Amino acid sequence: MYLVWKSYLPLSLCFLSYFLFLKILLIIYN
Repeated sequence: MYLVWKSYLPLSLCFLSYFLFLKILLIIYN
């Protein structure tokens, strides 16, 4: 279970940063 969490954590962080990036782009272009 711990190994699964350890492998999914970077992926979720990457997804979160990508989502924030899209949000910032929307704010800039609107």
